Amino acid sequence: MLTFFMALLFNWIGFFLSFCLTSSAAGRYGAISGFGLSLVKWILIVRFSSYFPSYFDGQYWLWWVFLVLGFLLFLRGLINYARVRKMANSFTTLPRTRVLFIY
Repeated sequence: MLTFFMALLFNWIGFFLSFCLTSSAAGRYGAISGFGLSLVKWILIVRFSSYFPSYFDGQYWLWWVFLVLGFLLFLRGLINYARVRKMANSFTTLPRTRVLFIY
C-alpha cells in the first residue's frame, strides 16, 4: 500500500524508487498500479487544463492511448497482486520452501 501511494504521489520517481527498493511482490505490483494511476492522473490534468490549450491539438487518439495504457498498468498490478496472494494462500498447506518470482 505504501509503494502504491508513493508511486501515485511522486510519479515516475516514486515508481522507480518503490520498484527498485522493495523485494516483495506486493511492493512491486503496488508500484506498478500506482504508476498506472499516476499516468492517468497526469493525462487528465494536461487534457483539461487551460495552461495547455493546444498540446496534442487534433490528436485525440494519443490521449486515449496513454489513458488506456495507464488503466492497463493499474489493472496489471492489481490482478497480478491478487494472483500472487492467492498462490501464497495455497502454499500455506505445503512445507515451507523458497519461491522465486521472476518479474
